[in-house]
Amino acid sequence: MATVKHFSTENIEGNLPLAYFQKEYFQTQAYSQFVAYSNEDFFIPFDITQENAISIPMSPFGSFIHRNGDENNFEAFIESISKELNKKKVGSMIIHHPSNIYSSMVQEDWIKNASFSEVYQDINQHIELKPEWESTIHNMQKRKLETLRNEGFEFRLMGKDEFEVAHQFLSICRQAQGLQINIAWDKLKTLTEKLPDSYDCFGVFRGDRISALCICVKVNRDVAYYYLPATSPMFRDKSPMVLLISGMVDHYLKEGFKKFDLGVSSYQGSPQETLRMFKNRMGATETLKTTFVKEL
Repeated sequence: MATVKHFSTENIEGNLPLAYFQKEYFQTQAYSQFVAYSNEDFFIPFDITQENAISIPMSPFGSFIHRNGDENNFEAFIESISKELNKKKVGSMIIHHPSNIYSSMVQEDWIKNASFSEVYQDINQHIELKPEWESTIHNMQKRKLETLRNEGFEFRLMGKDEFEVAHQFLSICRQAQGLQINIAWDKLKTLTEKLPDSYDCFGVFRGDRISALCICVKVNRDVAYYYLPATSPMFRDKSPMVLLISGMVDHYLKEGFKKFDLGVSSYQGSPQETLRMFKNRMGATETLKTTFVKEL
C-alpha cells in the first residue's frame, strides 16, 4: 500500500471533491490539534483532543474520502493511521459518516468491517432534484405555496454583499427561539470570501421584509446543502419556508445539481418528529447518517 502522509492546515493538499474538505475551509476552523492522513487511495482529517480523534467535528459530516483502492486497501489504511494515533496517545477514532448521497466517501460496510462500532444513527433527509418535484409534495404544502404566491411573497437569490444582513437575520431568529447561531459573522465572512463559489444565500421577501432565509453550501457538483435556515417570528404562521425550499429546489435543479440535502431531523439518534414531518411533506427522502467509534 502507498505510504500514508500526514498534513497540518498549512500544508494540506487541495482539490478534494467536497466543500467541507477544502484547504480554505480547514484553515477557518478552530481545532485542539488538527491532523489529516492521506495516501493515493484515501483521505481523512481529524481534530485530536486529549482522548479522541474526531473527524472535523464542526462540519455536518467527516469521514473517509475514497479515491481508489478496495476494502483491503482501506483496512490497511486504517491500520496505518491507528498506529499514528496511538503514538499521540489517542484512545478512540470518532467518525460522523454522511448519508449515502455523498458517493465520494467510503462505503459504510467498509467502516463496520474495519472494527468500528455504531454509536447512533441520525435521520437524514434530502430532495431528489427532478422537474416534477413540486407535484410530489403534500397537498397542505401545495396550498401554502399558492397562498404565499397570491399574497405577494417572492423568492430570490441574494447577493454576496447581503451575507452580513443574512447573518443578522439568522441571529435574531435564533434569539427569538432562545438559541444562538452556531457560527459568528467574522467566521462566516471569511468562509464566503475564501470559498465564494461554495456559498449561496436565498430569501423570501414580502416587500422589503425578509420572511425566511437560508444560506446553502454547494458541497460538490451533485449535492447542495440546506445549511443555515430561519423563519421570521412575524411570518411563521404563513410558512414562508415552503416557498423558500421550493425556490431553492428550482434554482439548484437549473444549476444541474442532483440532490438538495435538508440535513438531519434527529439529535444523536433521537428523532425530531415535527421537523422530520415538515421535510417529508416537502417531498424528502430519508437516509441514515451514522456515527462510528473505534477504540484504539
